[in-house]
Amino acid sequence: MPVFHGTLFQIDRSEMLRYAGLPPKAGAVPEALVRGALREAAALAEPRGIWQLYPYDAEAGVILGDPPLALEGKEIRRHLARSVSAAVLAVTAGPAIEEASAAHFRAGRYTEGLLLDAAATAAAEHLADQLDGYIQAEARRTGRHAAWRYSPGYGDWPVTQQQALCRLIRAGEIGIAVTDHAMLVPRKSVTAVIGLSPCSEAPQPLRCSQCHLASCPFRAKAERHFL
Repeated sequence: MPVFHGTLFQIDRSEMLRYAGLPPKAGAVPEALVRGALREAAALAEPRGIWQLYPYDAEAGVILGDPPLALEGKEIRRHLARSVSAAVLAVTAGPAIEEASAAHFRAGRYTEGLLLDAAATAAAEHLADQLDGYIQAEARRTGRHAAWRYSPGYGDWPVTQQQALCRLIRAGEIGIAVTDHAMLVPRKSVTAVIGLSPCSEAPQPLRCSQCHLASCPFRAKAERHFL
């Protein structure tokens, strides 16, 4: 499997605050704590990624890996309807950030723990963006067009397929495991599929109103932004 060595030169401050549920304006929390969380996250991150490209049978909704993976859910299959191949990816920011965040909470430093946890989430998403960008560049080089990445838990794609997806790309090689409840370990990890097609017309990103996760904390804000 191709291993991806991502970099974290900078973690996005506004994204960190968004994941923490805080407004981006200065003064919501002491700026020293914000800067400290960003520095700590950058120092503790262990960015790693892995990916593989497989043929995809759009009619059957099956990623033709070893073993093949039949995708569950109408929306993921609709998303990949024009795809002839599928890039499966996983990235992680590593366990050290999570351990440090938990240590802050145990010591009663709740703001520091919250900010560091949010910075770790932003870091994992940034790594996913990096690998996504690399796969898209490789697709363009071969005359293919890449759809936006789609992760288990989006729409009606059940998160329970996380285990099979990680097995398909041997995510354990970069330290990612999946619990019996389909949670990734380390938690600050991302898995996804990117469909590649000879067609330039790609599906539009999923809107919040189309997603079944009504309890998502970003739902209301995202709906106002995208709809």
